[in-house]
Amino acid sequence: MSIELDWQIGAERIQERAIESPEPRSQRVRRRKRLILFTMLLLFFIGASALLALLRLKDVDNQLRQGLIDTLQAELAALRAGDYGDFMLLQRSADDNWYIVQGERFQHYQQLKMARALTLSGNVFDATVDGLRGRVVFEEVLDGVPHRAVWFYWRYSDGWRHVPSDYTFWGEPRAMRDGAVTVRYRQLDEDSARALLERAARWWREGCRVLGNSACPALELELVPNPALQVAWDSAQPDRLFVPSPLARDDRLSLIDPLPHVVEDAVTAALATRQVDLASGGVRPRRNVDAAWLHQTLIEWLAATYTGRVDMSRLAFVQSLRDSYGDSALAAVARALSADSDISMVARALGQPLELLSLDWRPFFQWRLEVERQLIVQNDLESLQALWDMSDASTRTLFQQRLSAFGQPNAQVLAAAITAAADGVPRAIVQVRAPIKLRRSSSVCAMALGSAAPPDQLRDLGESSLALFGTPLPTNRFLMPSKPFSTF
Repeated sequence: MSIELDWQIGAERIQERAIESPEPRSQRVRRRKRLILFTMLLLFFIGASALLALLRLKDVDNQLRQGLIDTLQAELAALRAGDYGDFMLLQRSADDNWYIVQGERFQHYQQLKMARALTLSGNVFDATVDGLRGRVVFEEVLDGVPHRAVWFYWRYSDGWRHVPSDYTFWGEPRAMRDGAVTVRYRQLDEDSARALLERAARWWREGCRVLGNSACPALELELVPNPALQVAWDSAQPDRLFVPSPLARDDRLSLIDPLPHVVEDAVTAALATRQVDLASGGVRPRRNVDAAWLHQTLIEWLAATYTGRVDMSRLAFVQSLRDSYGDSALAAVARALSADSDISMVARALGQPLELLSLDWRPFFQWRLEVERQLIVQNDLESLQALWDMSDASTRTLFQQRLSAFGQPNAQVLAAAITAAADGVPRAIVQVRAPIKLRRSSSVCAMALGSAAPPDQLRDLGESSLALFGTPLPTNRFLMPSKPFSTF
């Protein structure tokens, strides 16, 4: 009787495995190979089926896309040939007004063709199919300028038909940023977004610098594909400005200038208003006081300098303020604005007497005449009388003449200068071109300027004489216009 140790038993088992027949091993290998081959064949057939399905879908998509392009080309051919019937057959909508709109479009295109102002090249930039929706971006040449136009379609049982613009089919949302300015937009507005970002970032930096807004806040602009939208600040997010898509507004966009002047002007007005608000602390001057004119003139001047389209007849005062005293003067005046401040605040802001200021006063006095005219048209006699020195009989007579001649245009201010008088009251000498009897001549008008009365009044001393700052002058101070002389 013997005892087998564990190592002896393990050795015997290893020996048994070592002498195992090769046939079972080969069967296991063959089974493994067949399984691998079957798996590979299965994966191949699945991949091939998926590829064929993908190619089929792509082929169908290409067919749909080509059908979409063919529909556009058929419309353009009808427009070139002047075939109203063929053009209208390709229109479709549940809203009958769409047919009126497209009929007007057809007539408008024919007028442009007759004037040789429109070329329908038929070049297609992009055609996109999304289910039953279709969109084609193509070229129109208007007055020699290439434009990108976009039309929308719906696939009916009888083919693609031109339908009203689908502003939910404007491409995926995107964003781009330059410093403190961010522009959000959708794919079709890419060109306009780039132009808007480049200009808005420059305007925003320039406005902050000119008006001394050192902590220039972040600004967000969003191009919205909605032609009915006006440029406006978001009530929920005060630093976001909504801008209507130029492409959505006209269904076409210039490839040379993708930000039309009408949109650019509205954006610059909004940005300039925000910049002046930042500098002035958001002051809102009362209507018809000098501060209201200064506030609005600063905004208009700043917006005009953004675009380079400056109307010097209206903005010469602010331009002369900058030319004579620099950007710091603009910031000082903006900071000094209050709800009812008068024109003397300019002198206080600059720390100089009013009569020594080197400024172009013509726009201010022209505005003063326009305020009177507006009050007459509105029949606001109480406010109008507050602007006149009604204590003088001669002035009251001229006041009645002014009322009776409200239908006539205002006198045109040609020149204005403020000087110091011996009695210490500044006087303005204003040269005007009279609208009625003196239509062929000019008048030099003396204007007495006081400073003691409430600053929200501005009283007339005669048809062409003004008493600034609301000082009711005694009758012996009444200054009549001097003798007219011939025009320049």
